[in-house]
Amino acid sequence: MSLLKRLSLNDWRLELFTLSFIAGFVVLFWIGDRYNTYLVKNFLASVKGAFTNNFYQFGVSPTETYIKDSSESYSSYATGRENIAKVNIVFRLKPRHNLFVWIMETALSFFTTSVPAPSDKVEITITPANSNVYDNFIAAVVSKLGMNDFRKENYFLSLTRTSDSSNLPESFVYMSEVNEFQEKITTPDLKNALTLQAASFIRFIAFTDQPAEKPESLQELIPRRRVVFSINLTSNKKELAQVQEILEALFAIVDKLATKEISFRSEAVKKVVKTRENEIAKINKIKEDIKQEELAEQKAQQAREERDKLRSLSREEQLKVEKKAQEKKQRKLAKKQRVRM
Repeated sequence: MSLLKRLSLNDWRLELFTLSFIAGFVVLFWIGDRYNTYLVKNFLASVKGAFTNNFYQFGVSPTETYIKDSSESYSSYATGRENIAKVNIVFRLKPRHNLFVWIMETALSFFTTSVPAPSDKVEITITPANSNVYDNFIAAVVSKLGMNDFRKENYFLSLTRTSDSSNLPESFVYMSEVNEFQEKITTPDLKNALTLQAASFIRFIAFTDQPAEKPESLQELIPRRRVVFSINLTSNKKELAQVQEILEALFAIVDKLATKEISFRSEAVKKVVKTRENEIAKINKIKEDIKQEELAEQKAQQAREERDKLRSLSREEQLKVEKKAQEKKQRKLAKKQRVRM
């Protein structure tokens, strides 16, 4: 039988299915990867004006506006402004390149809160050039769509109180430590840039000095002042224009904080100091509890070792050890009685 005849008689269905599956996966990977890249490029191109008008450098290099860390993770950068050290732009996108992961994460998000539903998010972090020139404080404008989740996800928002205000559209709330902070950061430009519909893509705008993750050490509580602008990635031209307006307003607010055009009363700052002291006390309490647990475990381990050692002794030696322990206990009781007298 010839080779051609053997090939024609063989059942190649499994091989064809495997090759088709691999080819389909590669094509879907490429499409998903390219679409995520398109979203990033479109966003950066749409907000480019807000950065080029305010910074010497926009992009990770003179020729590249972004870095692709993975098919669902991108980042960009801006620097070169008197009162702002840098602006980091971080993209977290849906895993469109891997259809199976996308479906699995979507399905799991319905059954457990530990796996969030895949989404396209952008976080823009503005770091002041000299943050020590203004006081520590936390104040945020937060969308009512998901505000409880934002509080759980961000430690600094958990330190604030929520309040409605006529300064904001009804779809937003304030989260701040003191009302004065929220009033001072809501400049006319920022107020005009916020609309009722903007809460559908703006997650929150936060001025903070505290971390997003709950601190477990005093080192993590050291103030790190910054402005965090978190949004759901959008390709809508009107919404992107609003993002530009908000960025312009935020850059101006940082300038005003740096030049003391925006400042706060000492009473408001004292409340912030009190909040920080309470958080330090909580961490110290946790550390002390852990220390006490470790000491208790050490004592328990020592007691177990002494019992094991006692069991290995002869009966006569055990009686001598017990006698010495009893005498020691009696001496302690006698000493306590003399002190009371």
